[in-house]
Amino acid sequence: MAETQIEAEPRVALGKKVKALRRSGITPIHVYGRSEEPLSLQAETHALARALGAAGQTSPLTVKVGGQEHFVMAQHVQRHPVSERLLHVDLIRVSRTERVQAAVPLRFEGESLGARAEGASLSEDLHEILVEALPTDIPHALIVDLSALESPDSAILAGDLPLPPGATLLTDAAAYVARVTQRGAGAEQGAEGDAEGGGAS
Repeated sequence: MAETQIEAEPRVALGKKVKALRRSGITPIHVYGRSEEPLSLQAETHALARALGAAGQTSPLTVKVGGQEHFVMAQHVQRHPVSERLLHVDLIRVSRTERVQAAVPLRFEGESLGARAEGASLSEDLHEILVEALPTDIPHALIVDLSALESPDSAILAGDLPLPPGATLLTDAAAYVARVTQRGAGAEQGAEGDAEGGGAS
């Protein structure tokens, strides 16, 4: 798959002038990391939004500034709280040959037959897992197939999720990702615990 690229240029607008920059369809970018000089850049907002949408928080991209290229990953994306438009993007330099850690989002698909049983319900416990891999080996997202939950006591653990070659799971392999639970079980256990403890004084 072709790497995502961003065309950027040095930023000269600072302070209050940044608001005017954003109104003109330009978004400030900050590139830093790997003991190199930080860069204050800017890029066309629509193109930047498309690139970030393609790369997400886990896939690397290349920032091209004149004749230079910077291999980076999105570190922080600031958006307007109401309009969701881009306000500022922080990008951190990474190496193509050094492993990095990233939180990979989980996407739930399919339907659990086990959750259809009387008194049962579906619980989605995790929405991302932490992995370590080369930047180009980190998945954009992982699909969780809920159809694997066929019985009222079935569960999908973090260790059950298939990772691409070279990727290592850092999240506890025994952590629940999704499971079928029995409604009221937690309340019953709490009541038993209160009874054993002698109740309120």
